Amino acid sequence: MHAVFISFRSSANAEDLAEPFLQYANALRDGAIPGFCAKTWLANAELVGGFHVFESGDAADRYLDEMFAPNVAANPAFTDIRIERFEVDERMSAITNGLPAPVSVPA
Repeated sequence: MHAVFISFRSSANAEDLAEPFLQYANALRDGAIPGFCAKTWLANAELVGGFHVFESGDAADRYLDEMFAPNVAANPAFTDIRIERFEVDERMSAITNGLPAPVSVPA
């Protein structure tokens, strides 16, 4: 498994982001990126972002290239983008219930 942590600043307010982020979340849930397992959405007073888990580094690459780059990185409202990639220690994560179940795509 592969994890990607992403954070960025947004000049848009939370209300303006609610609908586009909901559409983005639904696309991930509905199978837009094969190998996507889970995303935890993160926000504080300065940053928004997420912690993403994928079945593989290749799936993470697809997400970054096909979904994140055109929809987030290309948006001028989002700046100071930070992307960090990690291999998931599956043995230790299983002990602490840290492994997500793969997303089930409706038929």
